[in-house]
Amino acid sequence: MLISKFADCSEDELLKLEERFGITLPKLYKDFLIRYNGGDTPKTSVKIGKTSTDVRGFFGVGSANMNFDKFDPDEWCEREMLPIAEDSFGNYFSIDKEGKIYFCDHEKGYRSQCVADDLKKFISRCKNDVISETAKKTVEEREAYMISKGRGHLVTDGLRKMWQAEYDKYSKMVQEEVKI
Repeated sequence: MLISKFADCSEDELLKLEERFGITLPKLYKDFLIRYNGGDTPKTSVKIGKTSTDVRGFFGVGSANMNFDKFDPDEWCEREMLPIAEDSFGNYFSIDKEGKIYFCDHEKGYRSQCVADDLKKFISRCKNDVISETAKKTVEEREAYMISKGRGHLVTDGLRKMWQAEYDKYSKMVQEEVKI
């Protein structure tokens, strides 16, 4: 699986996270957080039973773009799990103290379905594509390319706006293979 990691994570931040949620994190997951501190995982999907969903990103600590601050520790302590990632539909992937990964469907009261015995197996089941180099080109570069191909008449303000959103999202993103 490819990830665009967030800012660094310290051991101290992990201890605070464990204290806040009243959980001892599995070593494999701690190693993942130290190495990547969560991260964006664009164009990533995972199969769950007969269906599949995306994995929008993994949560991190501190200044991570997606962090654990949004969660109520009491709610998740009750479940004896910690949300570690989310999909685009508001569902979470969570980890328990043994390291098993669960899919928590918000439409079913976050009822949990085990999807992998550990983080390594979960990551191996995730499939994704590399962000295309075109997505990292500026609006001006894309428009010039369309004009050079005789397709300048197809460029609209709506298309420019879409290109700008793509550029803003992906231009600084660096993907790397997750190794744990």
